[in-house]
Amino acid sequence: MAESIEQGSEEKWKGKAIAEVKGVQAEKVWPLLEDFFGLSKWYPTPLCIPVEGLSGKPGCVRFCGGFKTPVDGDDKKALNWTKQKLLSIDPSQWTFTYCIVDSNVGFNSYFATWTVRPTAEGCEVEWRYEVEPVEGWKLEYLDSFVDKGLHAMAKNMEQGLKTMEEALESHKL
Repeated sequence: MAESIEQGSEEKWKGKAIAEVKGVQAEKVWPLLEDFFGLSKWYPTPLCIPVEGLSGKPGCVRFCGGFKTPVDGDDKKALNWTKQKLLSIDPSQWTFTYCIVDSNVGFNSYFATWTVRPTAEGCEVEWRYEVEPVEGWKLEYLDSFVDKGLHAMAKNMEQGLKTMEEALESHKL
């Protein structure tokens, strides 16, 4: 669900996506998200490279690149990228906030918070974001981009953790 709000004289885009990780407890999903530099293990972006700091510590910066955006044509040759800085993390609440400090995709004043919550079926991951309107985009494009990426990540985590559990279980037999 995405919405536009007024903040002072500038309109900001705000939105969120929620994806279920079925059959997996929040305690097992959180360590995968807490690894700030390990995003490309789960999220559909080819590159996630440490730039500075220690993964999961406020102030650390990661470079993410190689993803397609909703406005990319088939003829686009330039690599899409962002540099993202971890602002805060609270392992007791399974949440962290980061911002984009540089990019070539037009994100200005981008802030996001990711939170893991237990559910009856496993857990869910919520991604909330706020950004200045992006030139050449519609809010629906960004909302779809976030939603599709988060759902793909949740599915990858679900499959990865279940594969690990099955392998460990079969080893006990």
